[in-house]
Amino acid sequence: METRNDPKSHFAADTAGHQMTVLLDQGLYRHLRFATPGNSIGWYELITTPNLLTINGDMGTFMFSRMEDMLRFFERPDGSINPGYWAEKIHASSGPAAVYSAKVFTDTVRDAAIDQLDGVDEALHGQALSVLEEEVLNYAAEGEEEARSALDRFSHDLLELTDTWEYNFTNHSFRYLWNLHAIVRGITRYRALAGQSLEEAAEAA
Repeated sequence: METRNDPKSHFAADTAGHQMTVLLDQGLYRHLRFATPGNSIGWYELITTPNLLTINGDMGTFMFSRMEDMLRFFERPDGSINPGYWAEKIHASSGPAAVYSAKVFTDTVRDAAIDQLDGVDEALHGQALSVLEEEVLNYAAEGEEEARSALDRFSHDLLELTDTWEYNFTNHSFRYLWNLHAIVRGITRYRALAGQSLEEAAEAA
């Protein structure tokens, strides 16, 4: 379970002093390194070959595959990222793109309960949610196994939460999101070095 928030802000702080070094730039074969001189905190490298992009560094390793020139796949003029879609293109990684989230667990279970209690007397509605809080939601921070076990044990006259095995209690991991911001920012810096906007790069491809 991860508790860190706002990977974009962390990325900006971790890489504020980064300099880019072009180790290889031969068509689709590229090796770009980003690091603060004399400091290994937040360093990363982008490596591309036909149909593959690998980001490797202080925040782990992720390899993606989607199209011949993977820089074009990740280019975003506005600096945005697309975590859900890009996760589908992961070829290999040193860590998960998604991790259990206590908040997602709590929000998902509570929303399901509120939907089921719609129209129930207000007093009974509140009592049912209080029991759910005590017997299930209080276990959210104990990890997914404990939380799911509490949910499976739960029984109440007004609440019957079924098919809970279908619930997804994960969120994108901090390291995965950090690396996505690194990819997008790294490509922008690489294009700027070549004096080429992202739009121009796409037109030239």
